[in-house]
Amino acid sequence: MSHKSPHKRLSKLRRKHRKPAGLPPGTVVHTGERVSEQVVIRAMRFTEETCDEKTLANVADVQSFLTHPGVKWIDVAGLHDTRLIEAIGKSVSIHPLAVEDIANTHQRPKIEDYPEQLIVYLRDFERDESKGLLDDQVTLILGKDYVLTFCEREPSEFDVIRERIRNKQGQLRLRDADYLLYRLLDILVDQYFELLDTHADEVDRQQAFLLEGAVGKPLLQEIMNTHDELLLLRRSIAPLKDALSALERRDSHLISPATRIYFRDVHDHAQHAAEMLDTMRELGAMSIELYISRLSLRQNDVMRVLTVIATIFLPLTFLVGIWGMNFDNMPELHWKYGYFLALGLMAIVSLFMLFYFKRKRWTHEETD
Repeated sequence: MSHKSPHKRLSKLRRKHRKPAGLPPGTVVHTGERVSEQVVIRAMRFTEETCDEKTLANVADVQSFLTHPGVKWIDVAGLHDTRLIEAIGKSVSIHPLAVEDIANTHQRPKIEDYPEQLIVYLRDFERDESKGLLDDQVTLILGKDYVLTFCEREPSEFDVIRERIRNKQGQLRLRDADYLLYRLLDILVDQYFELLDTHADEVDRQQAFLLEGAVGKPLLQEIMNTHDELLLLRRSIAPLKDALSALERRDSHLISPATRIYFRDVHDHAQHAAEMLDTMRELGAMSIELYISRLSLRQNDVMRVLTVIATIFLPLTFLVGIWGMNFDNMPELHWKYGYFLALGLMAIVSLFMLFYFKRKRWTHEETD
């Protein structure tokens, strides 16, 4: 896991992505990060017997492609060209408020049901070695015989679905557009388990270091980065679980009864991921508490050593104070061997106290 400075870590969580206030409803404003130089529109059309793929150049190509028979899947990667996104929305009769949410890429995961379309907003994650965990919004739109997907960067999982369509693997070529929506949702939700497994390994490793007594700024930074990423996952998984639960109870004419049971399976996966996430967050909080406890033990060890040293020097200071008084009637001050007697007595006292502390194990950790 990459080590970020505390300032970068906090700014990533607290950054604001809002369009300017006062704009009328349906105003399309891109609030995400431009991750590609141009918008790429990839289209795929398939039936049980045929499969066709092409890259579309403009809105007219999108309209023409949707008129062909079969199940159509059009993927738009890159949302910074708001004019193009708005034009595609008008050509496909996407509600203006939905088009606004597509460009405003920091929506809460949700499902919206329009008369002719079902729209799903969720998050896709990608790990970058220098930036850590990155998240992007993916919008899935289900129509009568098509699925539209909008994203900043195309999820790598989409290539898996395309390959299965090309090779006639599974039921994709035999089913309608609602089944394609299910497969896209399912593969995006399943990636959460890989992320949670990775974080589980991270938490186990961090706690192993803590139990061995390791403390320090790099380890603390790793623990806090893991905590922040789990918080980011929670903001994505928990709302999606609730949205999929509502979809089960919603009677949409775009989803057939035969496919509805598959959406129930996706909801079960999201529920499982949410439960795993709750467990991981508890373990993450435990790591923070364990770090604080380990740091307190180390401070206690330092204080224990300082206390022992101060206690050893206390009787020596007492003896020096006595012999440092300016009284004339102190015979040992004029004795030939008085100096050596004083040093010997102080050495004996020091050794005795060290032996006593060692017997009491005051110079060792209680857990040793």
